[in-house]
Amino acid sequence: MTTDEPGDKAETIRDRLEEHLRLRPHLSERIHRELLMELHRRSVATIDSIHDEARRRAGEKQREILDDPNQPERDRWDDRERELVEEITREFVNEHFSAADIDDLVNLTLKREEVESLEYVSTQTNVSFRELADKIHRFCQLPLGETQLAPAEVVGTRVALARHFVSDQLEFIGIAKNHLRIRDFDDVTQRMIGNDNSIGRVGGKAAGMLLAHRVLADAEKGSDPYLPVAIPDSYFLRADVVEDFLRLNRLDEYQSQKYKPIEEVAREYPLIRGVFRNGDFPLRIVHALRHVLKQIGDHPLVVRSSSLLEDRLGTSFCGKYASVFLANQGPLEQRLRALLGAIAEIYASVLAPDPILYRREHNLLDYVEEMGILIQRVVGIQVGSYLFPPVAGVAFSRNEYRWSPRIKREDGLMRLVVGLGTRAVDRSGSEYPRMVALGEPTLRPESSVGEIIRCAQHTIDVVDLSTNRLRSIRLSDLPIAEGSFPMLDRLVSIHRDGELYVPTTQHIDTSLGNLCITFDKFLRSTPFVRRVRDMLSRLEDVYGAPMDIEFAIDDEKFYILQCRTLSLARESGPVTIPDNIPWRDVIFDAHRYIRTGFVEGIEYVVYIAPERYDAIETREKRIEMARAVGRINRTLPPQSFILIGPGRWGSNDIRLGLPVRYADINRCSVLIEVARQRGGFSPEVSFGTHFFQDLVEAGIQYLPLYPDDDGVRFNEEFLNESPNILGELLPDDAELSTDIRVIHVPTVAPDRTLTLAMDGETDTAVAYLK
Repeated sequence: MTTDEPGDKAETIRDRLEEHLRLRPHLSERIHRELLMELHRRSVATIDSIHDEARRRAGEKQREILDDPNQPERDRWDDRERELVEEITREFVNEHFSAADIDDLVNLTLKREEVESLEYVSTQTNVSFRELADKIHRFCQLPLGETQLAPAEVVGTRVALARHFVSDQLEFIGIAKNHLRIRDFDDVTQRMIGNDNSIGRVGGKAAGMLLAHRVLADAEKGSDPYLPVAIPDSYFLRADVVEDFLRLNRLDEYQSQKYKPIEEVAREYPLIRGVFRNGDFPLRIVHALRHVLKQIGDHPLVVRSSSLLEDRLGTSFCGKYASVFLANQGPLEQRLRALLGAIAEIYASVLAPDPILYRREHNLLDYVEEMGILIQRVVGIQVGSYLFPPVAGVAFSRNEYRWSPRIKREDGLMRLVVGLGTRAVDRSGSEYPRMVALGEPTLRPESSVGEIIRCAQHTIDVVDLSTNRLRSIRLSDLPIAEGSFPMLDRLVSIHRDGELYVPTTQHIDTSLGNLCITFDKFLRSTPFVRRVRDMLSRLEDVYGAPMDIEFAIDDEKFYILQCRTLSLARESGPVTIPDNIPWRDVIFDAHRYIRTGFVEGIEYVVYIAPERYDAIETREKRIEMARAVGRINRTLPPQSFILIGPGRWGSNDIRLGLPVRYADINRCSVLIEVARQRGGFSPEVSFGTHFFQDLVEAGIQYLPLYPDDDGVRFNEEFLNESPNILGELLPDDAELSTDIRVIHVPTVAPDRTLTLAMDGETDTAVAYLK
């Protein structure tokens, strides 16, 4: 065995350094400077001592150092001294550094050179996408090395890249600059679609997802977490592409839609959606999307909106724009047509009445809204011909819905479903997601086995690969073969002998008809709840605000689908309900799921009796009633009225409640959902749905009423027999007076209005004449 002699080692180091200098002569001075600084940092030799040695070798006298601030401390180097300084530096390096040290320092010098060049290019306002993307990629081709650039050296570049590619919102950039790295932007630009000669951003939804993933991935480094965090395979159609689409199809005229009366916007939107869906795309975009489909193959896709205004700090645009699931089956050109149609439909949704009204209310109407598009592989497993995630849901770092004193607001809440997450964020069907208080995960809102079964999720949203569409199927209809649904035993309970039992093994020896989706085993036997709480806590620490995430899991990874700050209801001080209200003055009271709030001066009550709504036989009539409520909403003074109606306002299932939109209810002060026992359904605990977020951001109070509960007062005489002014208010809707009642409170009770007092601490609410 042989060992290197000291002379051999010095020669190796000298050769290594000379090779670097020979390959990079333009960086010679900078490399020497970096080596000199490192000698100083390691206390091998100070800069002054090397300078003094260079002067000595040059035959110059040492200059006396004067303690005089008005004289220069040292003379500038001449060319001969500079050469000697570099020579002495190399001598010290050969003696004290290893070859690896030299490689690392030269690599760091290259990084500094590239990052300075990248920062210069990225701060130019007229830089093209291709020039900037190539610069990023060139920087990222450099070896990582042992020594990294200090954050201060790259933060300016991160800011410029975030502004070009992600968001121009200063609050978001202030967070992103500390987490998103230059290499993250390289990953994104490799998957961005748009004109190489222009530049554009990925939009708010994509930005929130990317930032949340980086924050959480960094937090779990060095550990072996349960369900590592990930994002789905994603491609980003830049927000500037929509401008090319509008110009190509001469659709710029529709940009003025946002300034029209909302009734006109709603009337014209179906036509606009059809025009957009059949519009043409620039050929370069078509070719790029065709390439994306070749890369993805025939795996199902979700095409999601990602506008520049979406998911910003302070404005979520929750559920305002379209998202489209594509089964993505069949010949390539057929799949491409479906993808182009979905993108065009999302572009058209910018001109829908709800987002336009939302923008008006948030003073964003004059902002040029560009729509980015997020194209993602659907997270999921395949069971037969169906593809879906075993678990999906939404989670919040605050819980506004507490059904027990043991539940704390700051612990957070989660809504879980089996299948696509549509059922976690939308109000659909006569069933519910599993509500999980993150501090008390096994504490359910339901109080009996019968209630658990009745409220459980029975229908799963899936992508049907055989019919090439999204559909809803019953759990009992899933073609589950042995091992084809690996998480099933953790998601269901077995209904037997009037009780629910969690499966003791992965093998379930009973018919699917005896299974009930409860998530009980999943919540009790895995660290999932603690994992979600930790994620929310970390995100809240970084953002400095309560957070809201959407996710899906496939038994291997936790996929972040969306992340945004959580809109919370305005804090209300303690509310004391008077104990001396005359019985005749009480219109209704409630004792379930109460959130603290106080609303007074209510002049109008808009009431749809549950029994009247149940009796309506046609879908068309129910839709017309919803539109009439919208007209009432726009006619009455803002915040002067409350809406009381059956079941679930805004439900996708028209049988369960009026299919109102945000634009139909946004001016009321309270939205009340009435559950009668004969109706067979209850108001959904709607916290966490897009619908509920609309109420919160609009400052609308929400209250469920259970008139058939023992001890509850519900003044049907006042609601059903008071004079109905609908015909006076809206003569064209007078024929709906038997179904929709508008009561002017001061007319019925002179010089009085309605007050609603809600005390969340005692779970009591009373509406009374005052």
